[in-house]
Amino acid sequence: MLERTARVHANFTEYVPFALLLIAFAEMRGINPMIIHLLCLALLSGRLAHAWGVSKEVENFKFRVTGMMLTLFTIGITALTIASTYFF
Repeated sequence: MLERTARVHANFTEYVPFALLLIAFAEMRGINPMIIHLLCLALLSGRLAHAWGVSKEVENFKFRVTGMMLTLFTIGITALTIASTYFF
């Protein structure tokens, strides 16, 4: 159980700092605050779902996959939003 808990924490530290930096950069570029809030909500929901799915003794892949999809969605959309401010 301790290994699983450590893995949940490690996964969090691998993705969240990068996502938060991208969101901070988006905010500095003047992106609509509602979009920033929605991105943060997607990131929070994704990380909670992923932690729930991985932390169970019998992994719940539905939550794990949903959590990672929301996390990667947040990173991707934030990166595209930042890039779009340079081109449009």
